[in-house]
Amino acid sequence: MKDFPRILLALALNVLAFALVGGCSKQDAEAKKVNVTAMMDALKSADKDTRVNACAELAKAGPRSAPAVPSLILLLKDPDPEVRKLAVYALGEIGPNAKSALPTLKEMMNDPDRGVVMAVANTLRSIDPKGFSDLKNTTVSGQP
Repeated sequence: MKDFPRILLALALNVLAFALVGGCSKQDAEAKKVNVTAMMDALKSADKDTRVNACAELAKAGPRSAPAVPSLILLLKDPDPEVRKLAVYALGEIGPNAKSALPTLKEMMNDPDRGVVMAVANTLRSIDPKGFSDLKNTTVSGQP
């Protein structure tokens, strides 16, 4: 009977591990469904919602979306802050394969939209954690 709490803990950990693995499998399956080439074409749309949705889909595909990095970099100059924010997010989900976006992302730390700046900070951390720590003294939108 003394081992009952240990057995219960081991069972709980196994259930948690199974749930986590199952969740990852579902995410992987969703990522594989994304047609990266089609989404790259959608990034060029004149329709803002189409561009936003394409960014979200590319983010879902994660590192598989690496071929879209040049197109996403172009969207970082989009006049709409929602498009910029989602393009930044997609680059963060691509991760280290999006390092070519770093110079433009660093410039965006002064974007007039605070939501974009926050997305940039998270993305810089995802793409290049060491480089992000070097930006500690950078001002954000003119604030010390």
